[in-house]
Amino acid sequence: MNAASPLFTRFAGFIDRLKQTIAAASVKVQGRPARLPAPLGLMLYGRLSRLTTRLRDLLARIEAERTKPRRIPAPGPHQRAPRKSTPKPPPVLPRRFGWIAQPIPEANTHAQTLRQFLCEPETESLITSDPRIGRILRPLCHLLGIDLTLIYRMIPPPHPQNPTQTKPHPLLRTPSTKPRPSKPRAPNPKPPDPPLRAPTLDAIQSLLDQTFSPRAQTHNPWFTPPDFFIVHPK
Repeated sequence: MNAASPLFTRFAGFIDRLKQTIAAASVKVQGRPARLPAPLGLMLYGRLSRLTTRLRDLLARIEAERTKPRRIPAPGPHQRAPRKSTPKPPPVLPRRFGWIAQPIPEANTHAQTLRQFLCEPETESLITSDPRIGRILRPLCHLLGIDLTLIYRMIPPPHPQNPTQTKPHPLLRTPSTKPRPSKPRAPNPKPPDPPLRAPTLDAIQSLLDQTFSPRAQTHNPWFTPPDFFIVHPK
């Protein structure tokens, strides 16, 4: 496709009709004030004209790249010096999505026409073939209130990544990414309780001897002799 194709001719005719609508809304009619300020209408008129020129030049460049072999510049020591003068910033237009429909309701008809134009298979194949075309059409879609996903889904990613080579960081996982199941940890075994042992007679006799010894009776004023006796088994 080149700049003289029927597809570009239709697009240029659409831009001309849109510019005529903007120019008609920027002038006074029978003493009524203009719906769009004249400076803003003139600025928008120039932007649309430059958009058509950019798209025509890009299509001509794409056609030249297809027909002519790519020239590789020879390496040389000479380099172009950077420009010292800074360009003036362009005038700022309103940035609200689809703002042109408020002062000019007729812009909704143009938006519907452009939406149908973008959904045609030939237009989709053209935008998919070169992402630069979609970047030129993006400001026009934003002006008319057309969902930019129509453009984004046509433009292929610049550097497609292989999902097998890159893995998402655990902190950056999306809900669709299932984390790996963690292995259950075995509980720590509880040490068994020591077995209960009955006291022996020797241990009981030693405890009684320490308790009822003469020394314990001397230091304990409340000591009373027991009324029982320990009988050792024979």
